[in-house]
Amino acid sequence: MRVAPRLVVADASVAIKWFHAAGEEAVEPARAILDAFARRQIDLVILDLTMYEIGNILNRSRANPEATAKVLEALAEICEPVGLRPPERLRAARLAREHGLTFYDAACAAVAQERGGRLVTMDRQLIGAELGVRPEDALAWT
Repeated sequence: MRVAPRLVVADASVAIKWFHAAGEEAVEPARAILDAFARRQIDLVILDLTMYEIGNILNRSRANPEATAKVLEALAEICEPVGLRPPERLRAARLAREHGLTFYDAACAAVAQERGGRLVTMDRQLIGAELGVRPEDALAWT
């Protein structure tokens, strides 16, 4: 009998490492998440807003527009971005208020919580609030 894969929600701080390694921390653990998804050991979710965040990161790094578009296309092919469902919007608003987070960051945590998954992030505030884990801890299920 096959056990259902575990759900991992990756935010932009992790997803960028799938395409860009220079100067990045925890690249190998972030890419191990992709490998686990390719082997169907986990289900993987990114939010639609992650596309905009990755585009912004690449734009600030002075990537050329064609390269940015190719990365975003590849990201969408890896994992189709999802939007927030109504209960996730409410949870995101509550988490943002409770933990002093941006709504963007709280949205990733809300999706992970509402869908029974784990948020993987490099964001210290999310990790400190115990709403997410670093990439090296993402595949260690308790």
